[in-house]
Order: sequence, then structure tokens, then C-alpha cells
Amino acid sequence: VAQCVEGKIWGLVGDTYSDRALIELVGEGHKDEFTLNGLQEDTEERTAKKNIIDAVRVNQIEFGHCPVGEPCWRALTITNHTQTKVMRFEWEADAPFRFSPKVGHLHPGCAKDITVTLRSDIPATFRRHLVKCKVTTISLEQPQRKVQDWDDQMTITMWKNTTRKEPGARWPKIERVVKTVPEPAHTVQEESSQEVEVYLNAVVAYAQFQLSTIRVQFKDTLPFQTRTATFIMHNTGEVALKYSWEKVEESEPMKKPFSTTLMR
Repeated sequence: VAQCVEGKIWGLVGDTYSDRALIELVGEGHKDEFTLNGLQEDTEERTAKKNIIDAVRVNQIEFGHCPVGEPCWRALTITNHTQTKVMRFEWEADAPFRFSPKVGHLHPGCAKDITVTLRSDIPATFRRHLVKCKVTTISLEQPQRKVQDWDDQMTITMWKNTTRKEPGARWPKIERVVKTVPEPAHTVQEESSQEVEVYLNAVVAYAQFQLSTIRVQFKDTLPFQTRTATFIMHNTGEVALKYSWEKVEESEPMKKPFSTTLMR
């Protein structure tokens, strides 16, 4: 509950009631107007405060290890906890990180899922890479009940007549057009701007592996007999290794010593 609470307790010192200490307690509850859910604790801050009873900020997104050239996703949720305010959020992030949606509106009591994508074409290490989310309170020009909870990923699909015709067609070709829904008209309320700092951690690296051999030699095998051979594949890189085996066809058929010709 967002309120101030005060109290007093007496602490006895020793075995006598006369030796006592008065301890005054003061606490204040705070309720955020908006929150970001799905973040992780700041591990560096936790280490620095391991001997201190204090709150550790939850402001990290851990991507872990990601392969070069492949996208990695993480998800979080932004929530408007107020009952009357309409909020606008906007992420200030640069490549190779992308927030979707990047800009949006939040009606009272509403939430939106945010997808954070990392894709890098070169090896890179990101340690406490700072991004900011700017949140403001806005006033919509139209009544709130007539305006939907908007973000920059919303689209409208329309069908448009063209001047092109398929051979033998009687009517012109119809083209599908997808447009982004424009942001509803609004004004930003003065002194309502807030910024949230989020730190991103990731290691982007190439997948690497090593084989114990490049030549698999089977022992002599009789016809219709099954023979197996083993070797070791070791992941020597920093990211997960995905692999698959493909059969390479011989350019010329190989004659096997046990081949025969069927006679009629």
C-alpha cells in the first residue's frame, strides 16, 4: 500500500525492565505508476551490496551467448498501473538491438509485451549496454473510449486497384497494401516525463567445433552385417552448436568387391 507508516517498539537490554531502549520505526510504501516486468537483478550491484541490507535494482536483460548472424529474443512487459492516466513510451536503442514495439500508448490499467531482438553480423561483447525508455503522460485529443491502445507495430491492410491487367483478364489487378496505423493525436503533459534505464548483456560469437578424426575407418564387414564406428565432436566455441549431417553422393558409382550381376 502506498502510504506512510510510523510505529514504536521497546527493546529490553539485559534482564531488568528498567534497562530498555525505544526504537522508532518509519516506513513509506511506494507504488510505481508504470513497471517493466521480465527484467533481471543487477548482479554487479548485488555483489557490491552483499553485506548491506538494501534493495537491488532489477534492470538487466541477459541474452547470454548468441551466434553471429542469428537473432536472439528476450521479452518483457510494460504496465500502466494508474486508473486515469494515458501513458506514452518510447525506447531509445541503437543497433544491433531492436525493441518491438518501440513506441506505444498505454491506457489506464493496460500492459504491452515488448520483444527485444539482438542480431549482430560480427562477434561482439555487450556488457551493461545502456538503453533508455522514456515514459510521459499524455492527453488524447479524442475521447479515450474512441482511441485504441496504439503502438507502432499496428497495421492496416487495404486492397487497391491498379492499372495493370493480367493477360486475358477483364478487370485490373488488385494490389495488397499494408500501412502502419498513425499515432493518435495527443499532447504531452508538462513535467510528466520519466526515464527508465535498462542494461543489456550479451556475447555474440561464431560457433566452433573440433572432431577427433576426419576419417572414419570401419573394420572389415561381411555382407548384411552391421558395423559401427564412433568419433567425438567437441564444441570449442562460446555459443551453442547446431549441426546436421548430409549424405554426399559419389560423383561416380563405387564398385564394391561383393557386387554381383543378377542373371535371368
